[in-house]
Amino acid sequence: MMIKKMTTALVVLFFAANFAMAQAATSSATSSMGFIDVQKIFKGYKATATAQQQLSKDEESFKKDFEDSQKKLEDAQKAGKTKEDIEKMRTSLEEKLSPKRDALLKMNEKLTVSLQKDIVTAVSKVAQKLGLETVVDKQVVIYGGMDVTDMVLSELNK
Repeated sequence: MMIKKMTTALVVLFFAANFAMAQAATSSATSSMGFIDVQKIFKGYKATATAQQQLSKDEESFKKDFEDSQKKLEDAQKAGKTKEDIEKMRTSLEEKLSPKRDALLKMNEKLTVSLQKDIVTAVSKVAQKLGLETVVDKQVVIYGGMDVTDMVLSELNK
């Protein structure tokens, strides 16, 4: 009888301890996780607008050059140039545009990487200040966590 009571007490104690540990883990996981709205951060970060202006200016220049090359091809067709001459002209124009297109793509990649690096640094600083172990994009959060989007934007736009 005594052994049965002790076994029952141990089982109850075991379940109570497991429940307490699960509760502690849940509350600690919830409070140690933050989330951000990545789109809002990109839009609200001042350097994003600057980067977009710089990229837009170069895109406009490339677009103008591309349209000029298309006009030259159309004019050559209207003038009755042979298919061979038009194809040579097309190849030549594409060769001239290719470095500009490549430079535009590289600039876009460079600016994007730079912005992402700044955002990750700001997220890291905010997470450290708040004692957050994890920060994810809000799209993956179903429940819980702390929205630190505005704090990250504030850090970025200092």
